[in-house]
Amino acid sequence: MKQPLFSIITITLNCAADAEQTARSVLAQDFADVEYLVKDGCSTDGTVERLQALGVRVIVSPDTGIYDAMNQGVAHARGTYVCFLNAGDRFAGPDVLSAVAEEIARSGEPDFLYGDVRSFVQHPHLGTGHAGAGRLITYPDRLNRFWLYRKMICQQVWFVRREIYVTQPFATDYRILADYAYLLNMILRRRVRYRHVAKEVAIFDGGGVSSRRSALRDAERQRALQTVYAPWELRVYESIFGGMRWLNRTLIYPMIPLLPERWRARLSGL
Repeated sequence: MKQPLFSIITITLNCAADAEQTARSVLAQDFADVEYLVKDGCSTDGTVERLQALGVRVIVSPDTGIYDAMNQGVAHARGTYVCFLNAGDRFAGPDVLSAVAEEIARSGEPDFLYGDVRSFVQHPHLGTGHAGAGRLITYPDRLNRFWLYRKMICQQVWFVRREIYVTQPFATDYRILADYAYLLNMILRRRVRYRHVAKEVAIFDGGGVSSRRSALRDAERQRALQTVYAPWELRVYESIFGGMRWLNRTLIYPMIPLLPERWRARLSGL
């Protein structure tokens, strides 16, 4: 099988330094059959010029938001698989795309692959991880309804067939969680063939809008869930996880400061 061609897409708007960091991590990949493109929303801070100086292809056009920009990026992509790498995020090493390509060949060219991610998000109880190294978040090989109700796979580690994005673009009436709605639809409704790549694929700072708790985030999450879960399922899961949240707040989290730092760094799932 011919090695697949990846399209790596970064969305930018006035983020020159972060965009350059991301671009350099893509350009450092040891896998040759890849295109990198940036969809820029008319930056005025030198982002475009800085990226073009690196030889990066930049498409400059207005958009109505992040998901409209992502849809526009897909329209310009040629790759078999598309990965969105946010400005400021980066691949975990130069061999990431080679490893994903090997898994694609080994697993029969699935529709969707996802790897693991290292997060530097400031967890309110766990901090940012052991000795400033972040927290490695590993995802399960199988994604079921129970897990997806509570969890999200960071989009930085998604590799999705381009035709899937073409036939079903991101919903632009979401502001911050269209990717979660997309994941639920892919796995639970469309039932795409997927594969977990057991490798640290990307590093992200966790500072994006969708990673922060807010009324908007809660409302969009509930809306996304309602598109694929029956009302009775939502009631059951909420009763289960509501109890778990109470247990975490009253028993688990108060004990965390007493644990060794290396243990705290492993508790990213709480």
